Amino acid sequence: GAGAGQRRLLSGAHSVPEVLNALRRASNSDTAQALVWLGLERVQPLERGALIQALRREPWVRQTIDGARSFLWWKRLAAARTLSLIAGPEDRTAILQLLSDAHPAVQSAATACLSRYADDELLIRVIDGLSGASSAVRTYQLGVLRGYGSRVGPMLLDRLRADAPPHKLYAYIHAAAVLEDPECMVRVASLSTHEHPEVRVAVARVLRLRSGDASQVKLLSMLRDADWRVRAQAARALTGIHDERTVRELSRALMDTNWWVRFRAGLALAVMGPMGRDALTEALSNSDRYARDMAMLVIGLSEASVAELSAG
Repeated sequence: GAGAGQRRLLSGAHSVPEVLNALRRASNSDTAQALVWLGLERVQPLERGALIQALRREPWVRQTIDGARSFLWWKRLAAARTLSLIAGPEDRTAILQLLSDAHPAVQSAATACLSRYADDELLIRVIDGLSGASSAVRTYQLGVLRGYGSRVGPMLLDRLRADAPPHKLYAYIHAAAVLEDPECMVRVASLSTHEHPEVRVAVARVLRLRSGDASQVKLLSMLRDADWRVRAQAARALTGIHDERTVRELSRALMDTNWWVRFRAGLALAVMGPMGRDALTEALSNSDRYARDMAMLVIGLSEASVAELSAG
C-alpha cells in the first residue's frame, strides 16, 4: 500500500524506476509537491534529472501542475510548489501567471520556481511586480533576484528612470539598495531631486546605506528639501557621517520648522561623539527656542535610547 511505498522511499537512495513506483502508490493519499520533493531526495543524485523528466509525464503530477489555472488558490499554490521542484522552459507561461497571482502565498511559491528555471522574461515579471507585492513577498523576491545580480542589474537600471510611475520607482529604488548594484545606485542618487517627494524620501533612505562623498553631498542637499519628510530622512541618513560640514548642517536643522526634522537632526548629532555632543550643548544657548528645546530633549536621553531611536 501507500504506507509501505513511503517506508521504502525513506530507507535510502533508489533508482528512478523504484522511486516512481513508490510515488505512484502514494499519490492518492499525499500532496504532489511533498511526494515530488521526497522522490528527488531519495533518488540517486546523478539520476535526479532523469526523475524530473519522468515525473513530468506522470498523470498525478500533470494534474497538480494544471491547477495553475484553477479558480481555487490552494490548487494554484500546489501547482507553484510542485513547479518549484521540477520547472523548466516549458513552464514559462504557467510561472508567469502564478507570479502575477492575487494571493501572496502563490506569488511566493511561484518565485521559488526561479531557483529551478529563470529566463529574462520571468525575472522582468518579478521586477515589475515588486511595487504591487506584499512586504513579505517583496522581501523574498528581492532575495531571489539578488542571486541573479549580473542579469537583473541591467534590467533594473533600465527602469530607474525619472519618468517611471512613482509607486514603481519607489520599489525599484529599494531593489537597487538590496542588490547593491553600483550603476543602479548612481542612478538612484540622481533621483534626489525627483518631483515626487515620496521618491526623494526613498532615495534618502537608501543613501543612508552608502558611504562616500557623493552620497554625503546628496544628503546634505536633501537636508534643505522643501518637503519635511525628505529633510527628516536625510537627517537620519547622515547619522553615520562624522565631519564638521555635517555637524554644521545638522545644527542648522535643529531650527527647522518641523519637529521630526529637528528630532532626527538632534539624534544624528547625539551619536557623533564629542563633536556632535558639543554642537548640542552649544544649541542650548541658541536664540531659536525650537533648537534649544530639541537640544535639551536629546541631551536628556540615555545612550541606549539614542542608539535605539537612531536605528528606528
